[in-house]
Amino acid sequence: MNNLVTYHVHQSPVLPESDAIFYQYVMAQNGVFVRAENEFVAACIKVASLKGPTTTIRGLHLLAGWVRLKLPKLPLTLLTTALADAQASVRANQLDETLSYVVWRNGRYQLIRPNDQQASPTAVVCKTVELEETVVMDMHSHGAAPPYFSPTDNRDETRLRFYAVLGNVNISPRWLFRLGIYGYWLELSQDALFA
Repeated sequence: MNNLVTYHVHQSPVLPESDAIFYQYVMAQNGVFVRAENEFVAACIKVASLKGPTTTIRGLHLLAGWVRLKLPKLPLTLLTTALADAQASVRANQLDETLSYVVWRNGRYQLIRPNDQQASPTAVVCKTVELEETVVMDMHSHGAAPPYFSPTDNRDETRLRFYAVLGNVNISPRWLFRLGIYGYWLELSQDALFA
């Protein structure tokens, strides 16, 4: 297992273990999937569909994607704490975005807000690129603006982890979640991640 990316043609009913360091493309009867795994998630998501009623790749097996948490679901208190932080920023007339990381440390989740973040109303960056802990989710707020994953988010969110964006925090808070697999994404529900 020394290839960063590998390719698999799904010809047998059982999908073998991936032999990729980062991710593996899987060509199946119903499209192309990418799959990856780390210490907290195993996932396989469709990245290309075959168009048309008779468009299948004969001789290959169907594949259904999956997202499996390998750790417990995240406690909802992490989301409410990040939301309270974003709301405090808006109340202080700092309409800047805020950034938090959910890490897995000592057998439990913790919310960390980097002290070195530089924020504006449309962006937030942090000099601390990687923490020593396992970063499970990176969560940022749009303050009073609606939540959405921007082209900047798409450019920046290229690791294997979960991502969240909070918005409308001052009136009617909303949030969106997604799993990122090295530049591919799958939107997820709150229930899929939080308990």
